[in-house]
Amino acid sequence: MSQEPYDRRDVPPYMALIRIAAVIGMSTAIAFGLFLLLAGSRYFLYGGLCIVGALPFFLLMRLAEGTAEPGDKPHN
Repeated sequence: MSQEPYDRRDVPPYMALIRIAAVIGMSTAIAFGLFLLLAGSRYFLYGGLCIVGALPFFLLMRLAEGTAEPGDKPHN
């Protein structure tokens, strides 16, 4: 009675590298942005820009995941 795993996705190995790089980029941008926000009112604009700067990393990860996932396969 061998069954396939319930949720099996064949994702290429380079997706792990893209996810790691995106998470590091997002966390660095958000951490630096929070640091600048806590530094004082003179740095609010720069802190906000750093936090918004995390968005491209998120979008890069979503784009890469969308192109790497295989299409819907019919279930037997």
